[in-house]
Amino acid sequence: MDKTEFNDKIQTLLNADTLNTPAILALMAEGLTVDAKSVARAFSAWTEAIVKSKDFAGSIQAMAFFAKHHDVLKTVEINMMREVIRRSANTTEEKLFIDSIGLNSAIATAIVSRLSVLIALKPGVYVSSPSWGFGQIQSMDTFYGKIIIDFESKKGHSMSLAVASQNLTVAADDHIMTQFLKDKEAVLEKALKHPAEIIRMMLQSYGPLPIQRLQDRLIATGIVSEAKWKTFWESARRSIKSASPCLVEIPAKRTEPLRLIEKEETFDADWCAKFTKVRDIKAIYDKVILLRDTKVEQTDVLKDAIKNRLNFALKGAKNADFPRYAQIATLLKQLGLSTEDERKDQATLMTFIDDEQNNLLASVRSLSARDATELFTFLLDADEATYKPVLIDHIECFNSTALSALLNKCKDDADVGAQVRGLLTRTIQPRDPHNRLCTLIVWAIRNIGDFTTWHLPSTNELASLAIHIIEQRLTGEDLKMRNTLQGFFDNKKWLETTCANITAFERQVMFERIQASSSWETASQRNILIRMARFDSSLSNLRRAVKAQQEVQHITSRRSLAAFKLDYDHLINVEIPKNTRDIATARSYGDLRENAEYQMAKDQQRLLIGKQEQMNRTLRLLQPTDFTDVSTDTVQPGTTVTLTVAGETITYTILGELDSDEALKIISCRARLATALIGKKVGDSADIPTEAGTQTATIVAIALPDAVIKAWLAAIPTA
Repeated sequence: MDKTEFNDKIQTLLNADTLNTPAILALMAEGLTVDAKSVARAFSAWTEAIVKSKDFAGSIQAMAFFAKHHDVLKTVEINMMREVIRRSANTTEEKLFIDSIGLNSAIATAIVSRLSVLIALKPGVYVSSPSWGFGQIQSMDTFYGKIIIDFESKKGHSMSLAVASQNLTVAADDHIMTQFLKDKEAVLEKALKHPAEIIRMMLQSYGPLPIQRLQDRLIATGIVSEAKWKTFWESARRSIKSASPCLVEIPAKRTEPLRLIEKEETFDADWCAKFTKVRDIKAIYDKVILLRDTKVEQTDVLKDAIKNRLNFALKGAKNADFPRYAQIATLLKQLGLSTEDERKDQATLMTFIDDEQNNLLASVRSLSARDATELFTFLLDADEATYKPVLIDHIECFNSTALSALLNKCKDDADVGAQVRGLLTRTIQPRDPHNRLCTLIVWAIRNIGDFTTWHLPSTNELASLAIHIIEQRLTGEDLKMRNTLQGFFDNKKWLETTCANITAFERQVMFERIQASSSWETASQRNILIRMARFDSSLSNLRRAVKAQQEVQHITSRRSLAAFKLDYDHLINVEIPKNTRDIATARSYGDLRENAEYQMAKDQQRLLIGKQEQMNRTLRLLQPTDFTDVSTDTVQPGTTVTLTVAGETITYTILGELDSDEALKIISCRARLATALIGKKVGDSADIPTEAGTQTATIVAIALPDAVIKAWLAAIPTA
């Protein structure tokens, strides 16, 4: 299909009386391999048709397409897509759903997920919740925006649509828990008489499961009692092995997952015929991975089918999904289905770097440790002389998963070791926040005993670097690594081991530095100092008597406090439970010392716990206000101040601690600019921060917020 054919086909679909959403999506997905600009134009025309026809379901699917391909749809913005969702809502219920999901602040994937859940919530539908388990929806109250659910542990539980959209998962009719809730006796009888069928149902419902997780879930739900598990499993195992055809793959190692073997996956001529029609890139990749793992003998027909589909998927992922492109390219190499010249071209694309794009970082962005290792192997095998320097130059830029994968692969490489040592020993200027070393420092602290030939910095030097990072204000991946580093110090065993590996003088310097820092949580700082003093009693003499800092109340708008509470609810009800599941999943992979997924999940756990503690403290301190009865005699929270700076007039509105809106020039009372102005009167001068340093500003007017700011304050989010 060429560009002209695509435009003709998409125009025909858009001009039809009824929008054929599946056909439009399939055509645009195929069109991405032809001309991305044409797809972007077609996508915009499609969203206009969706709004015109009030196709709410279509708008959600359009948002899903945007979420997956936003890098290609460069002319389409998230706010435009939010407006498509909003304007396509036709019924009262659809408008209620939009009000419940936090449309103005949620990212595209969250909007799709939340709306998809809410649309599916009907009386009689079975759902699962991380907190409450499985249940059945009894009714929906569109006036109050709530649903009533009968959970196993709590009947008649009331849940807001906002919480439901983020916490509930709709269970399919054939899900084992749906069947269990519908007819317990039938499922219990099946567990007694046909245990292998229960195993099959579990794998069909939950996907591949290690034996331990399978056991935990069956016991937790009551389908199998703990006392009868051994008998149940042995009976199921015998039945599975004797079945013909065998529908469940039992691994040799207990830590590896059981997998469901579909009847169609016989990899014969019929399978090949069906496979050649698959167009979804992920489905193609997953099917080939299954084929590879089953180690089936590859016939010429099978090889041709696999090569055809993988090359189709590779073309579809090119410049659109770099991590998937990397996975497919390495898979083609593993299966011997790509030539040396093709691999060189693929390596060139995956390492292309210019001022706007870094394809290497994009390729490793979301890869697992195993996939990242395979990618690095692919590049080094393609041309080590060219790509080894590129990989070395990116050591301080990789995320934790990619960094660990690269350094573990290159453990015996002196050049890589020299780069790591050089990065960790270079001088960090006092005001340089991090020099992008956060992730590398975390890696070095974890692996200092395993890479002795690299002559990494001493324990004291790494601890000093870690303290430097902890004292910085960071964001994103660096913030995650900063909290991981602080977690090391909070860990009693690690702290004692570190103290044992440094000199008495170094312990004293570390102790005084931590004590003098204002970057630590008070409780954490106190515990660290106490543990160090217990390890080395001479440090007790250095402890200063510090009065407990009196916690003063802070103010913020009701709008920002409501948004903060929604974020807190999401942390407690979504992020932390998901992290708990991620840890359990990663633990099932085996050896925790070499388990990058487990280490990442535990790091994330420490980050989330720290975030929860900080948010708890913030909630305890914050007082909501509507900024009424504010005096304009001086600059203070709740006032709009007009300044002249270098002949230019600028106006800012200073509100509460959590308040900020760059477009409306609303700034927090905790911002450096605000603190420089608060307390000043008309005519006073103030040194305000700028990108170049500081400049002197003169206050020319102090007023109350105008109608636009008041409207902003009144727009309190409910979900």
